Amino acid sequence: MSGQHQRLPIEVDPFRLATKEEQLQGSIPLKQMKRLVSALSSNEGDVFIDVMFSVDINRVSILSGKIKTDAKLICQRCMGEMELPIALDIELAFVRTEAQMEQLPLGYEATLIEDTPIMLSDIIEDEILLALPPIPKHLDESCSSDNIADGWNSQQANETNTENVKQVNPFDVLASLKTDK
Repeated sequence: MSGQHQRLPIEVDPFRLATKEEQLQGSIPLKQMKRLVSALSSNEGDVFIDVMFSVDINRVSILSGKIKTDAKLICQRCMGEMELPIALDIELAFVRTEAQMEQLPLGYEATLIEDTPIMLSDIIEDEILLALPPIPKHLDESCSSDNIADGWNSQQANETNTENVKQVNPFDVLASLKTDK
């Protein structure tokens, strides 16, 4: 991304911007993205975007470009905070109807736009949410070894205790009924 940033609009008409071949560069504060913030451990930071609205040879309005941010998540292995750098290349096609969506060439991610203008941050937020891992985890060597070891030791203790307990077969009752006749 270049160092030149402009003030980003809050709402955009993607069809109008595509016709004008507008490029948008700038940042959006994470705290403006409510759905994304609920998945993060911190709302501090910005999302940097460098995107171009254009019309392709098939007369489809598209948005292509890059999104970058550092997301702070909770590691589900050690429960510590972790930072996940996100760098996405996006290419979205905007359509007004489901029929147009079905006619899109392969390779486009369709975005149905029923009312304009739309929130620019919503488009960006959707892409970041799709990029988040379903279960965030540090790399093994980055996790807090105390928390991992405690979890493993308690699991190992539970397995040891279950080995010493005699397994009860629920069908043993049926065997006793058969011998009574």
